[in-house]
Amino acid sequence: MVSGFHGSRMNPRRVIFWMTVGVFIVLTVLSVMFFQGLPPWPVLLCFAISHGAFCFIVSRVKPYRGPYKEPLEDPNPEDWPRL
Repeated sequence: MVSGFHGSRMNPRRVIFWMTVGVFIVLTVLSVMFFQGLPPWPVLLCFAISHGAFCFIVSRVKPYRGPYKEPLEDPNPEDWPRL
């Protein structure tokens, strides 16, 4: 059970930093494998736009502070009406 904790503990700056590091490493490895160097500028531009959108969305996320409700119990089939 969750005791007194509502919302997310996500640190947006940390998420943005580590996602940037991870994506940079993956794109570097892929570009060296396929392009033997830096990818063409359209690929870099698409990456910059998509990563900028990702960073903007993550930076605007607010934790959910709504009420916590206990999950419903599984129904007991013996309580169901007989047809």
